[in-house]
Amino acid sequence: MNLQDHTYLFTITDRFAIEGRGVVVVPGIPWTEGTPNVRKGEPLILRTPLGDIIETNLQDIEMISYRPGAKRLEATPFSLPKEIHKFDIPVGTEVYLAASANEQTNSEQDVDPNA
Repeated sequence: MNLQDHTYLFTITDRFAIEGRGVVVVPGIPWTEGTPNVRKGEPLILRTPLGDIIETNLQDIEMISYRPGAKRLEATPFSLPKEIHKFDIPVGTEVYLAASANEQTNSEQDVDPNA
């Protein structure tokens, strides 16, 4: 698989399992200019540090609540389908938006860094 055909989003720095929801990966979709809008259900490609490829989709966008004085994130974490275990995706795994993703349009499910 040629990953140059896909949009690199980020490299996983941590992941954790939430019972009943799946694995949440961080930092998540960056809030930088030029990053495409990514919606729930979008196809993703994960490349582990050993070169294994996992084709999956964005299960859900995680809502983050901040405590007063807490550091604000510069990305939006999301969860993967429940079939993926956190040990399937080690720290250092690269996350790509698959080229087959439809053209992005604003919708309720979009990650909007200005929201």
